[in-house]
Amino acid sequence: MNISVKDYMERQPGNPKVAETDQFYLWIALRLAKLWDESPWLRGLEDDARRDVVLAVTGYFQDVVADAGVWRSFTRLHSGRHGSPVPHYRCSESYIEYELNLEDVRYVMWWTIAGEQGADVLDPHDAELEALATAFFLLLDEEYEKAPVPRQFCIASEVDLDNPQDAQRIYDYAYWLYWRSFLLRPSSQAVMERAMPEAHAIIARTGEGDARPLLQELNERLMSTHPAGPIPLTTAQWLKLIVDDELP
Repeated sequence: MNISVKDYMERQPGNPKVAETDQFYLWIALRLAKLWDESPWLRGLEDDARRDVVLAVTGYFQDVVADAGVWRSFTRLHSGRHGSPVPHYRCSESYIEYELNLEDVRYVMWWTIAGEQGADVLDPHDAELEALATAFFLLLDEEYEKAPVPRQFCIASEVDLDNPQDAQRIYDYAYWLYWRSFLLRPSSQAVMERAMPEAHAIIARTGEGDARPLLQELNERLMSTHPAGPIPLTTAQWLKLIVDDELP
């Protein structure tokens, strides 16, 4: 599979600004892609789906290295509601909360596939998924202690939801979180697919040149009203959870 710089940058919260750490994490994504290409596991998936999985695992890795709060907030909420950090998997004794874990990598991979293609596409306990997740985890674990902190993922710790001066940064972060982040993107893409007839109607009515602001308004409306994520929450609820540490 091919992963371009554009593919990688579209999943970064700082896009289009290039961060000092981007070269390292693009290298991680390319290594994961090469590992999968050379493995016998889950080869039936289309390249687009495989690319999404690799970029999601890379995003998870960046978030954990930065302790940026997306994964921490999700696992803390899931533990409080269901008694375990992630769905489907019983965590081993070596599981360390908010750090790199095999169970996390495996779940991110399953969620990316299931969230975008349907939960019945892949059993979360599929043997090939387990084998590939283990291989991905071992590669990431080799780099974990020396991986540079991707500061662009740390926006949540640098803004105040009640400060009007932070409004633009909060909006940019919310937009990335809903449409681009490894945690919410799998389900937000389904939201977008359901809204495609409305988007096509806007383009047909106004023409492509004049449709852009209306399509942006559509994106913003979907983002503010349609829950997303493995625990379906609105964008506002996710922001309160990640930024203000306030459980919904």
